[in-house]
Amino acid sequence: MKLNAVWTTIVYYFDIFSLGSSPGDGQAPLQQLVEPHIKPAIVRPPHPHFKPLDVEVITLDSDEGRDDSKIYMLQDGTPVVIAPKHADEGPSHLKCQYPSLKDKGFKSCYTPQSRNCWLRNDAGFEYGIDTDYEDESEIPTGILRKFILDVGEQPISPDRMTLEFGKVFNRTYPGPWIEACWGDTIEVEVRNGLRWNGTSVHWHGFRQLRNSHMDGVNGITECPIAPGDSFTYRFKAMQYGSAWYHSHYSLQYGDGMLGPITIYGPSTADFDEDQSFRPILMTDWNHRSVFEDWPNLLVKGTAPEMTNILLNGTGQFGPGSKVEDKYQLNFTAGTTHKLILINTAVDTAFSFSIDHHNFTVIEADFVPIKPYTTDNIKVGIGQRYHIIVKGHDKPYEKERAGNYWIRTIPLRKCSKFAFGPDEQSGIIRYNPKESRNTISFSEPEGGIDTSCADEHKDKLVPWHEWQVKDPVNIKPGMDLATLPNHKQYKFDVGISKSSGPPYVPEEELSRWAMHTAPFRINFSEPTILQLDKYDSIIDRPYLDIITIDEEESDQWIWMVITGYAIPSGGGERSFFPAAHPMHLHGHDFAVLFQTDHPWDDDDSSPGGKIPGWGERFTPEKMNCDNEYIDCNNPARRDVILLPAGGFVIIAFKADNPGTWIFHCHIAFHASSGLAIQIIENRHKIHETFAKDEADIRERCENWDEWFSNPMNLWDYQHPKHFQDDSGV
Repeated sequence: MKLNAVWTTIVYYFDIFSLGSSPGDGQAPLQQLVEPHIKPAIVRPPHPHFKPLDVEVITLDSDEGRDDSKIYMLQDGTPVVIAPKHADEGPSHLKCQYPSLKDKGFKSCYTPQSRNCWLRNDAGFEYGIDTDYEDESEIPTGILRKFILDVGEQPISPDRMTLEFGKVFNRTYPGPWIEACWGDTIEVEVRNGLRWNGTSVHWHGFRQLRNSHMDGVNGITECPIAPGDSFTYRFKAMQYGSAWYHSHYSLQYGDGMLGPITIYGPSTADFDEDQSFRPILMTDWNHRSVFEDWPNLLVKGTAPEMTNILLNGTGQFGPGSKVEDKYQLNFTAGTTHKLILINTAVDTAFSFSIDHHNFTVIEADFVPIKPYTTDNIKVGIGQRYHIIVKGHDKPYEKERAGNYWIRTIPLRKCSKFAFGPDEQSGIIRYNPKESRNTISFSEPEGGIDTSCADEHKDKLVPWHEWQVKDPVNIKPGMDLATLPNHKQYKFDVGISKSSGPPYVPEEELSRWAMHTAPFRINFSEPTILQLDKYDSIIDRPYLDIITIDEEESDQWIWMVITGYAIPSGGGERSFFPAAHPMHLHGHDFAVLFQTDHPWDDDDSSPGGKIPGWGERFTPEKMNCDNEYIDCNNPARRDVILLPAGGFVIIAFKADNPGTWIFHCHIAFHASSGLAIQIIENRHKIHETFAKDEADIRERCENWDEWFSNPMNLWDYQHPKHFQDDSGV
């Protein structure tokens, strides 16, 4: 069949509606609720395995008119911490509540002078920056916060140009800001109002301890949510910081299905009262659907060119663009502000800076770090940083109107734009009442390094220390060539020419891969429900399964990912330098080594042979005695940039039974197949989701019922065309 026969006609359906839902059989005890703006939130009884929690049900449509005095009816003795939100972000301040600590003498110690402290009692016991947030028994227990996300299609115009077939949460792009507190349990009902797509929602960076079935990856942890159906995710905020939620169904998040989420907690540096702004989401953007671009990648093997840069859904494009229409933040002279940076792009890494301002970095991904100061920071796709910015005492000396550019500069070879986008994507204003829009168009002072790379790992020193141990999965004398596919530890990223089932189209096309074959899931057969067929599924090359056995649990797993390799004796995979932001679900990982040196000897360089570094990391040398490997509190995070032509070595502790995906966060690469999945301690996985198994299976039945009707498929005459990518 011809490729264009599959994609030349793509059917779209514009639809905005909300799905009704009946309440559960009972209601959890409630505090007084936020008044809804459109419709009431549904209150369902908590799952029986959770301790009873006080509940707040929150509508996400608007903050307008919200009054704290009408939201909370606090019980006497319940300790409360007030979130430090800036006044520009709405009139309300989230109140972090800990009823389980009632009458134990705990009070908030979270002040502008002590952001490292959260709660302290009269005996001197403290919850704060030194608390081990990875130990569930050590963190405070908050309340249950419930949210509703309605998925729908609508035109969106973030830069004045309209994307007709946007896919959004709650009719907004980006989606609503979800706010919660350290130790809270978060419950989100997702209701699918799309016409032609299923969906699932991933809570990026959340550990999901013993809770992998709530990770939100269709085909691995669940079936998709069918159109007209809903599903309720529930998880505990053990970590604090900021992240984002996004669809993990095919390429959907590139059309708008994403939003920020903040978990308030302690910090490693102080900032002033009420000076924390909502997360700044930086992204690349196109004026066409990502699903329109997808066929080109299969043919060419490269991601499409992007058109624009947005900050929090705000950008400019074409004639008539005005400075005053850019994204803006209001600073106060001499005041210390906290900003949250999140890269939600499809294909672009950025350097973030504010003209004539330094800032202090205090958190990377969900990991509090020892503060360091810089004037720019590199933010890869999926990565997050918390930074502290001191407002100038005399802001009008450098810029006479008190206006300063926010710059999001695409990193070279970590981005692809048809034309140079406007990197001056936002403005810091010291005088919001100033009518002039005077601002210089000079280059940033000192220049900015725009090479394609991560922030150097030596800068990212975790506050809470890890001591990495030798790997349990790599032994001296081990021969990679004789290891079963599901026990490999080295993964070579490249492009495969693949054809035939299960891939669609079946003709030979270019797909990214990092293990046995380009990755592809079956929407109707999530791995978590296929563990009884373990011996069969681990041999399916397109599922790219790696296993961690029970005897390896609570020990260290090391992995090597290479961005360039020369296959011995030929091979069907093509290798060439390209950078990839690699994201692991269910775990933070330690960055043991990261380099742009090749793993194997490279004879293709015009300058002559480049020696490979792989000999420094043979199985006999893959241990903490290796001088090149840093096991003493190394940088850790959940997204790492695999350098073009280089390799990384990472390590994580196998302490979270579940089915987890490890994938490139360039959306087109993940959809192409650049992923593996990890089955961790399979004998304990079922007990982690047994309480919710009936709901998971019912969701799959609803999906199968919807999918079995050909009239639900966008190309109903060719149902195979429904899934023409990896599915994730």
